Amino acid sequence: MDTDSFEKYEQNPINQLWDDILFLPIVGMVDSARAQDIMDVMLEMAERTGARFAILDIRGVSVVDSAVANHIIKITKSTRLLGCTTILTGVTPAVAQSLVNLGIDLGDIATSAQVRDALKLAFNELGYVIHQQTSA
Repeated sequence: MDTDSFEKYEQNPINQLWDDILFLPIVGMVDSARAQDIMDVMLEMAERTGARFAILDIRGVSVVDSAVANHIIKITKSTRLLGCTTILTGVTPAVAQSLVNLGIDLGDIATSAQVRDALKLAFNELGYVIHQQTSA
């Protein structure tokens, strides 16, 4: 792995939460260069792991402008071409209001309020059943 690739992964730490499920928390400012790095990391991991879902958590992003929103849309479309559905989570009230005010249409992008809800959605789509084990 070269220095540039290492920096991309270090700044955008994507994890495999479960079989077929990736998770990428985004924290801090997202400009065009970082958005491209996020897309590169997501696509590479989706291809390498064969993941069917990627949870993109933007709770740590305080400002979403039209450029960032368009990059999110591009990421979801690109991963979808690899057979991986991106679930956008962690949308704060301020970010939701910004997206609506900008007229950004996220209509065909799966969204959830919390990471746990996104994980439940992915589990359901994959046919996984999770239940709490009772103690004997």
